[in-house]
Amino acid sequence: MNPPASTGTSSTEAVSLRLARLSARTGLSPAELGVARIYDRAHTDPREFGPLRGLDVLVKDLNRVAGEVTTFGSVGHAVDADADDTTVTRLLEDGARLVGASVTAEFGATVYTEPADGPGPVNPIDRRMTTGGSSSGAAVAVARGIVDVAHASDGGGSIRVPAAAVGLPGLKPTHRVGDGPLPNPAAQGFIARDLDLTARAYGLTGPASPARPLSRPLTLGHTNRPFHTDSLVDPTVANATAAAASLLVTHPGVRGVRPVAAPYPVEHFDIFSRIMAARCRDLPDPATAMPTWLRQRGLDLTPAEITAAADAVTALPQEIRAAWDGTDDPVDVVVTPMLACAPPRTGAFSRYSGEEFNDPAADFRAQTAWTPWATLWNLTGWAGLSVPLLTPDRASGRWPVSVHLGAVGDRVSAAELLDLASHLQVTVARMVDADPEVLESVSVDGPGDVERLLGDPPGAGR
Repeated sequence: MNPPASTGTSSTEAVSLRLARLSARTGLSPAELGVARIYDRAHTDPREFGPLRGLDVLVKDLNRVAGEVTTFGSVGHAVDADADDTTVTRLLEDGARLVGASVTAEFGATVYTEPADGPGPVNPIDRRMTTGGSSSGAAVAVARGIVDVAHASDGGGSIRVPAAAVGLPGLKPTHRVGDGPLPNPAAQGFIARDLDLTARAYGLTGPASPARPLSRPLTLGHTNRPFHTDSLVDPTVANATAAAASLLVTHPGVRGVRPVAAPYPVEHFDIFSRIMAARCRDLPDPATAMPTWLRQRGLDLTPAEITAAADAVTALPQEIRAAWDGTDDPVDVVVTPMLACAPPRTGAFSRYSGEEFNDPAADFRAQTAWTPWATLWNLTGWAGLSVPLLTPDRASGRWPVSVHLGAVGDRVSAAELLDLASHLQVTVARMVDADPEVLESVSVDGPGDVERLLGDPPGAGR
């Protein structure tokens, strides 16, 4: 049974007013500000007093809210929901006041969001830059101050990528991947305006002060080497990530940091990606090029190939531990870049699938080259946190480099990852205050270059 809905309209009126004022000031449409629609009335359960109590929350437009429209990222798939889905039920149980839906990539299938039927979200840092995906509407709406918290989901980086693209933290919580015939790499979560509110949204204790040690001394691992491609990494991103790993040693709860290797051959990602393709087999028509390609790739897989991929995912946590625990000092957290370069220009990925090249496989390779680390934490179910080294207000219109803090197994909690992130942000901010030239070392001026990451021109055979 659905919980009772609120009869008040004050929340949606307030959000609508903020949206209208921001639209008038920026000249951007609601969709460009990340909002798919605002509900006529907020959906709440007044009986609940969970961590989201009192917060206006946007729901990702992949989820069904009773009595509301869900489009799954394309108006061609719009349905009127007659019941709340499981995710929405949990949001209500956590006390959320659901006021509307956020823009998302079609079926959540890409790490960029460029709807075929209208404009996508516009990056508040630099209008030229992509906002990532698939939870980009959530990220942009929060970054723009329309709401402080938005629901998001992460099946391959879809919380962490858009959060990083707009300079926000993004936490993918620990989740159960499962060991059935088709493992589920997706986790439900949130994008919030800062680390403290992120902790609240997940029902965690807020980040501790930088002087407070963690529950036990931690060993960190660090690498800039991509796990899932042979592509390059922007030097500013690589250098900033290495510096961040070193700065984390100043946390009193960190024992030290050491380099780690990629935990498996890059070719393994093709096996793991079969799970993603298999989960797209039932996507409906009509669909744009990338979802269509993923669906066909899934349909082309044999049962034996799917079983082998599922077995590989099931064995993955043990394989990674064996690679990273080969000493007497097991690694607790691995520090990598979140993105291999600054967000590239809108259209940098979709152009591969478009009429110019008609090559969705190249589109997929380019997306992977931009985000070659995050999916490991989806396939294992371990917690992963993306954190910008500076908040956007301190970066003077530049894109702040985000690093990824990935838990290894259950040795570190999400709250401890947030604690490390808090320490890192405070430390970097102090460094910039002491020497403004440090800003250029931890941020990037202008969009990134995906072609440079790939090392070859668009459409080149690989």
